[in-house]
Amino acid sequence: MLLHQNIRRLSNKIDEFQIALSPIAPQAICLTEHHLIIEQIETIKLDQYTLGASTCRQTYKHGGTCIYVSKDIQFHTINLDQFNSEKDIEICALRLNLTSSSFTLICIYRSPSGNFNYFLNQLETVLNKLHKASTKLIVCGDFNVNYFKDNSRKLLLDSLFASYSLFSTVSFPTRISNNSSTLIDNIYINTYSNDFSVQPFVNGLPDHDAQIITFTNIFNSIPRQVFSYNRKIDSNSAYNFTLMLSFENWQDVFFEDNVNFIFNNFLNTYLRIFYASFQITKSKSYQNSKPWLTNGIRISCANKRKL
Repeated sequence: MLLHQNIRRLSNKIDEFQIALSPIAPQAICLTEHHLIIEQIETIKLDQYTLGASTCRQTYKHGGTCIYVSKDIQFHTINLDQFNSEKDIEICALRLNLTSSSFTLICIYRSPSGNFNYFLNQLETVLNKLHKASTKLIVCGDFNVNYFKDNSRKLLLDSLFASYSLFSTVSFPTRISNNSSTLIDNIYINTYSNDFSVQPFVNGLPDHDAQIITFTNIFNSIPRQVFSYNRKIDSNSAYNFTLMLSFENWQDVFFEDNVNFIFNNFLNTYLRIFYASFQITKSKSYQNSKPWLTNGIRISCANKRKL
C-alpha cells in the first residue's frame, strides 16, 4: 500500500497525520509540499518509518517532496538532485525491495507558477534514466494539471508517460473547495501484471485529499509492528474538559465583530482545552502477516479441527 498527499506543511500536522495513518499503515508514504528546509526534515520522525528520500527548497519558501518507507522494507535511495529546479520540478526517488517484487518509486511536485516545458523535459530525462523494460515504476505527486478538463498540458503529460508505458490511476477529485473540484494529484504506474485498487483517503489535514494505491498480490513476509493512536475519553477526562471550558471567559469571542475572527478564536480555545483534556495514547499492535487468511478460512479450519 502506498499513500500520496500534498500535506501543505508537515511540521504542524505530525501527530494528527500519524493518528490518521494508524488504521491503514501503508508501506510507503509520499508527501509533497512539506514546507521544510534540509535541517528540519532530518528531525521529523514518523513512527515505524524511515525517511528514504527527500528534496527541500533553498531559495524559495514552501514546496519540497519526501518519501517515508516502513522500517521492515529494504530500499535504495536514488539521487536525482541534478534534476531538481525549485517550482519547476521537485523530485525524489528510491527503489523498494519487497519479498515478491521491487518498485522504483518517484515523488514529484510542480508549482503552478513553474515552467511547464522545462518540467516536461526534466521529467523525460529522469524517466529515460530510470526506465528499463523490466522496471516497475510508480510516479506520484502534485502535478498541478487538472485531469477533469481536457487541455494541452494534460495531453502532453499523458503522452510523455505513455511513451514509458505509464498510465494514470486516479479518477476522483483530489482538491475540493467551495467553488471548484479538481484532480491535480495523481499516481501513474506501469505494473500491468499486478492487481491494484485506488481510493481517496480524506483526513481533513490539508486542502488536498490523499490517494492510496493498494497492490493486492504483492506481499512482504516480515510481520510488521505498528502503533495505534487513541484519545483517552472517560468520565474523568470529560469532567475535566467541561470544567476547563467553564473557567474560560471567552473575551476573544464576545468582543470581536468579525465573524471569521470569532470562529477562529473560539475554535483555538476549544481545541487547546480538548487536546489538553483528552491525551493521545500510543499502543503497539502487529499487522497481519497473512492477509489472505480471512475470517471465513479461520472458521473453516476451526470446524475441521472439531470434526
